[in-house]
Amino acid sequence: MKDIIITHRKLKRELFIWLVCLVAAIGLNVYSIIYYDTSWSELYTHLGYVVAISIVIYLILWIFRGLFLLVRNLKK
Repeated sequence: MKDIIITHRKLKRELFIWLVCLVAAIGLNVYSIIYYDTSWSELYTHLGYVVAISIVIYLILWIFRGLFLLVRNLKK
């Protein structure tokens, strides 16, 4: 059976992409706090939801990145 090797560079890139998704989810949370004029304590009390949303955003990006690579490889 062939081993799968994940390089340090790829791992670092994926972590960076997820951190960007996390910052985007936090930004959405801040926007909703301002828009709905709620308490700023929601910034840390809803952290679990924010992390879950960031994972969903990451998975959506992962699907689009996979489709982009598939189309790019089919053109070759």
